[in-house]
Amino acid sequence: MSNPFLEPQPEPVRVIEQIPVAGSSDLPPQIIASEKIPTPPHLLVSRALARGGMGHVHPCTDRNLLRQVAMKRLDKSYASQPFYRDAFIAEGQMTGQLEHPNIVPVHELAIDESGIPYFTMKLVQGISFTDWLRRRPPGSVERIEDGIEILLKVCDALAYAHHRGVVHRDLKPANIMVGDFGQVYLMDWGLAKLVGSQPASGRGALMNAPGPVGTPDYMAPEQARGNPDDVDARSDVFGVGALLFEVLSGQGPYGRLDLDNKIVLERAAKGAVASIDAAAEPYGIAKRIRAIAERATQAEPAKRFASITELQDAMRAFLHGGLHLPRKTFQPGELIVREGEKGDAAYMIIGGKCRAYRTVEGAEETLSVMEPGDAFGEMALILYEPRAASVVAIDTVTVVVLDQATMNEGLGLSGWTGALVRALAQRFADLEQMVRTSGLRRHSQNP
Repeated sequence: MSNPFLEPQPEPVRVIEQIPVAGSSDLPPQIIASEKIPTPPHLLVSRALARGGMGHVHPCTDRNLLRQVAMKRLDKSYASQPFYRDAFIAEGQMTGQLEHPNIVPVHELAIDESGIPYFTMKLVQGISFTDWLRRRPPGSVERIEDGIEILLKVCDALAYAHHRGVVHRDLKPANIMVGDFGQVYLMDWGLAKLVGSQPASGRGALMNAPGPVGTPDYMAPEQARGNPDDVDARSDVFGVGALLFEVLSGQGPYGRLDLDNKIVLERAAKGAVASIDAAAEPYGIAKRIRAIAERATQAEPAKRFASITELQDAMRAFLHGGLHLPRKTFQPGELIVREGEKGDAAYMIIGGKCRAYRTVEGAEETLSVMEPGDAFGEMALILYEPRAASVVAIDTVTVVVLDQATMNEGLGLSGWTGALVRALAQRFADLEQMVRTSGLRRHSQNP
C-alpha cells in the first residue's frame, strides 16, 4: 500500500493537564458504521490518508498523550478471512518487535468489537523518497551524495531486521520516508518474511505463499519467480541495489520506471538486469559506484554482496573517497589552472595525465607529470593565495572538482585540524618560495 507522507507542519507542544482530552472524530457516524472503522475511545480518528490493497491508514489524535499517530486497519472485506487477518496481525507484530531508529515504532495492536484488526504507529512527517528523488535530477551531486546517505540509513534498518530474522521484500522509494531533520524510516513491512523462524500458522501463512512478491521494478529475480524458499537477506541486497540504480541513473534495474508491470515482471523472472553503465552514461557517474550497483543487482544471489552490511560498507567507502563530486574533462593542451590566478577549486585526476609547470625567465619549467590519483590546486584553497604553478592536460584528462566548502568539510578545516593543515601548507609554500628566490631550477621532466 502507499504510505502516508505529510509535508512537515510543526505544531507547538500542548499541555492540557487532563485526560482524556475532549473532542470528537471528524468522520461521519454513517461512514464509521458502514466501513467498520475502529474508533478506540482514546483516539480521535480522521479521514484516511491512504488506501492499499487490503488496508487503510488514518491520522489520529491520542486523547491522552496529545500526539498524532497513524492507525492502519484491515479492510472489512478481508477481516473475516483468517488468511488475510492473520497476515495483517503478523505485520503489526513483526514491525512492533523491530525497535530501531530507522523503523517506524508501533504503539499498539488490537482487534475492535467489530472484528477489525488495527495497529497504531508514529505518524511520520516528511516526504517519500519518491518525491525526494523527483526534486533532484540524476547526476547531481546532491542526489548522489545525499541519496546514498539515505540508503545507508535504510541499510541500518535492514541490517537490524536481518539480524532478527526478517527480510522486507518490498524495498522501493515509496516505502522510504525522509524527514526534514535527517530522519529516514523504512516503512510498510506488510510483505516481510521470517527467515529465521516460522509463524504459528506455519507454511500456510501469507508470507510463505508462492507467487511473485514485491514491486516489479525493484524485486530480485528470485522474488519474481515466486518460490518463497529462495528468498533470503540477499533479496533485500538486490532491493537496495535497485534503489541505488535509480539514484544514479533515474531508471530501475529492468529499464525505465514507466514500463508495464507485466513486462517488468517477465524481465525480473528472467534476471534480465539492465546495464548500469549504459543507464548512467549520460550523467558521468563514477565507475566505482556503478560497480557497486552492478554487483548488488546481480541476477544470481551468490554474485551479490553477501550481506546488507557489506553493501553498506562499499557505499560508505565510496562517499568517503569523494568520487561522487562533480567531474570535468579537459582536452590535450588545454590549461586547467594558470599560475598567479586566484584559486576557487582543487582537482583530483581520475583519467589521463597532466603537466605542472611554472614560468621562469620566460621559459616553462616542468615541475611534475601527474597521473590518475594525483591532486593539485589544493594549496591555493588552503592558504587563500594565488596559484603557484600552471597545469595543462597532456592527453584527455578527467578530474573531480573540489570547491572550498567540500574541502573544508572533508579536511575539517574549520577546527583545530584546519590550523594544523594550514601551518603545514604554509611551510611547504615558504620552502617553495625559498627555492624560487635562490635561483635553483628543477630538473625538467618530459611528458
